[in-house]
Amino acid sequence: MAFYGKTHWLQFLLVFTVQLFVIVVLGLAHSENWRLLVYLLAVGTLLLIGCFLLDYFRKRRWYDFLSGKSSALLRGDTDKESRLIFDKVNSLLQKQEDQILQSTRAREQQVTFMNLWTHQMKTPISVLEMMAQENQLDSVEVLRETQRLKSGLNLALNEARLIGGMAQDFTLQQLSLEKVVNTAVNQQKNFFIQHQVFPEVKISEKLVVISDEKWLQFVLEQILINSIKYSKAGSKVTLTGTSSEGAPILRIVDHGVGIPPADLPRVKRPFFTGENGRKFGEATGMGLYLVDQVSEELGIAFAIDSTVGEGTQVTLRFPDDGLQ
Repeated sequence: MAFYGKTHWLQFLLVFTVQLFVIVVLGLAHSENWRLLVYLLAVGTLLLIGCFLLDYFRKRRWYDFLSGKSSALLRGDTDKESRLIFDKVNSLLQKQEDQILQSTRAREQQVTFMNLWTHQMKTPISVLEMMAQENQLDSVEVLRETQRLKSGLNLALNEARLIGGMAQDFTLQQLSLEKVVNTAVNQQKNFFIQHQVFPEVKISEKLVVISDEKWLQFVLEQILINSIKYSKAGSKVTLTGTSSEGAPILRIVDHGVGIPPADLPRVKRPFFTGENGRKFGEATGMGLYLVDQVSEELGIAFAIDSTVGEGTQVTLRFPDDGLQ
């Protein structure tokens, strides 16, 4: 009530002054009616006080919140303005809570990922250190371990960029799908050789996509690493580009161990390694999760089909650019 009085005393005083002014003017014009005029002033003042009291009780919960008597907005005020303010403030508070929750989850996810990543990066460093100590630096082994370090660093950097906001590092442009894919394949050349897996690219030079080159390279890198890692020695990883209803489509097919049906719906979840991750090791469970996140930002429909013992097909359907 005190807070309401502090915020409305000027309005009350103004209305009372106007009312008193009118009474005085009428009294000077009709001096014989002073008693009636004083009575009218008293009745008017009581009505004025009654109006202010009614207004307060309709908004009392809102004023209790503003004055600090209540720490929460309680629904119950009948005043339309109070209800609108209640809904607006609650909406803003909910948005703020969601943002804080999202930020907290992102930080927790990053900490968990960095712990896993740091643990995995110890292995190639230890191998290189041991080879150096024993003077047995084999070029093939050095390339293998440096490739693991490079892939791990790239994954960590892009995970940090994605959490920081992909929109800050995002440029859409027309890209030749064949050139982007060939670049990605060449970057994994040593990895292909180490696993005795062969790439096969079947993409027309005319096939164009609208995307961000750097992020698309990251998507292809993660998919190729998985395809090569789980492929059988001597098999192929085939990358085929087609177009359907104006939308460019890239299919990446390997002939590896495949993904168990129980794992397939969960491979896009963060930190999910599944049966293959436990068998082959060295999996953070973040590669396909980040691919899914980046694909969504790029407007790419990312799908995975797999059969155990036969292989896996990854399909990337790009937005219709109207150029095909």
